[in-house]
Amino acid sequence: MSPGRYACTVLAFSIALLTSVSVSGKPAPAEKPDTWIEVQTPHFIVASNDGENTARRVADQFEQIRFLYSKALQPGIRLDPGIPILIFAVKNEKSLSQLIPEYWVQTGHTHPAGLFVPGPEKNYIALRTDVEGEFPYLPIYHEYVHLIVNLNYQHFPDWLNEGFADFLGCATLVTKGGKLGQPSSSELYVLQQNKLLPLDILFKVDHQSPYYNEANKTSIFYAESWALVHYLMLDPEKRKDNVLSKYISFVENGADPVDAANRAFGDLAQLQKALQSYVTKTSYFEYAVPLPARSDSKDYAVRTISPAEAQARLGDFDLYRGQNDAAREKLLEAIRLDPNLPAAQESMGQLLFRQDERDEADKYFSRAVALDSKSALAHYYHAMLVMSRGADPKEEEDAKAALEKAVALNPGFGPAWSDLGILYSNKPGTLDKALGAAQRAVQSMPGEAHFQYNLAAVLARMERYDDARTIVRKLQKSGDTNIASMAGQFLTQIDQAVQYAAYKKTNEATSVTTPAINQGIESADLPAAPVIRRRAQDEANSVKTQDDTNIVTMPSAAASSRSYSMVGTITDVNCAEAPQIQITMKAQTIVMHLHTGDFSQVAIKSAGVNSAAKRPGCAELRGRSARASYQLVSEKAWDGELVSVEFQDTR
Repeated sequence: MSPGRYACTVLAFSIALLTSVSVSGKPAPAEKPDTWIEVQTPHFIVASNDGENTARRVADQFEQIRFLYSKALQPGIRLDPGIPILIFAVKNEKSLSQLIPEYWVQTGHTHPAGLFVPGPEKNYIALRTDVEGEFPYLPIYHEYVHLIVNLNYQHFPDWLNEGFADFLGCATLVTKGGKLGQPSSSELYVLQQNKLLPLDILFKVDHQSPYYNEANKTSIFYAESWALVHYLMLDPEKRKDNVLSKYISFVENGADPVDAANRAFGDLAQLQKALQSYVTKTSYFEYAVPLPARSDSKDYAVRTISPAEAQARLGDFDLYRGQNDAAREKLLEAIRLDPNLPAAQESMGQLLFRQDERDEADKYFSRAVALDSKSALAHYYHAMLVMSRGADPKEEEDAKAALEKAVALNPGFGPAWSDLGILYSNKPGTLDKALGAAQRAVQSMPGEAHFQYNLAAVLARMERYDDARTIVRKLQKSGDTNIASMAGQFLTQIDQAVQYAAYKKTNEATSVTTPAINQGIESADLPAAPVIRRRAQDEANSVKTQDDTNIVTMPSAAASSRSYSMVGTITDVNCAEAPQIQITMKAQTIVMHLHTGDFSQVAIKSAGVNSAAKRPGCAELRGRSARASYQLVSEKAWDGELVSVEFQDTR
């Protein structure tokens, strides 16, 4: 992400993989533990150490932001992950510094008003409630928009993803209503000082594009993306013709982004002229939405959280931030305070699961299940570990029962539905149940490619090859090269199965050996998406035939070709094997270890529209403020491969 591209000049970070870091410092004097009040709405769970009124106010705020987004986006769009977003609403800076101490350990760090922490199953928000200003939570809203996009879409172009996040991220709540579309002075300044990118280039920019990796073009890309979304969302004629919805439909069905734009927006030359004129205006439309009345005391469930549960939740928050040592300490304290608290057992199981200590992890998940946990995750992870031990029929039934319990507890939890679909499809008598489960998974998260893939596998086992092929062809057009590659292999296997079926029908050759695809469709044991995402589970990422031959390897999200960015400080550099180097980046609660095999091949840029950067020596990187772009990797000692470094300081 480019700094300064936010309409409200606030930085935010969104990454797919969080790493572990231990924070040391002098122990603080013992204080009386906070009392935490929880307010639960239909879509958010808010815990506050500032009393019920504060918790209720924050809960209202996020419900209204969600409502505002529901009116601004396409009807029927999914706004919520399978588990409600968990929010810590703390009373002041001191409380937030205790919640995310990394930001206050080192002198000179910016002290955030809040942050958004995404995760494979849960999403956390931490924020101060005493901040002022027009857009104090822009980074949080911005990342919430990215979450919504990821829930719903597979082929969302980068320009539209970033433009949407900027446009919607500056939402404001006013008396009896909400507003979107406040013009961005910083983005308009960039656009008024530079020539716009041709739209046919803008629509194709991705994280490997030179327009992403050249400093002057990067700023223009983000600014122009915001401006075009603003124009298409708020221009009366464009809104009337619903052109943006048409464009999204075209690209989601696999159309080339430029072809989709020509079909949805019309003559791109005319659109370019209109956009150029638009960015020179002095006044702009805004999008106003009446909001429902705020809640009263009867609307939301309110309760006081016990000390043990508070420790468990804080430990889980540490876990999702990658702070494993801090998480372990809090979770063990929660278990000491209340050995019968299922949430603490579940989170400890997740911690051990992520560290690939499966036997120990299953002990904790089993305890959570035995304690009648009401969390779908406890039963889901228990099922995953049972399934990973092999294909014993009794264990398969145990896993199936655990997954059925998970979806009964949380009918919107897609990973459990997806795995149930695969388990049901192993038996001819439950193929209809398999299809229903796989479809429920896709409905829960339409943008999750692995759920689509598993649905196609179920359809193939039902010999509905045309339906399976339709899904896989769309996956083949994914911007994720791993997904696209595996979809291509699956199409070949479907074609082989169709040919074999035709051969058998013609020749009645009952003794002919079934090709690999048909064997695989009868006996495959596809892993669930969350398991695929974890590096500790890579060995389980393949579909097996009965003779244990790999026929399909599901791609790992952690090894995606997509690039990510973060703004932070380079706190450590390893130059011992130059030109191969490794750097450590820190920003807010995020720590990333990034690597390059040849530093001379990494694009070096300076912040600013037209500035260039002299390539520094390896050792000179330490202490620099920078935006690093990288591609995530798995099974490495580092988290990502460097693509570019854009320095934010002026050395």
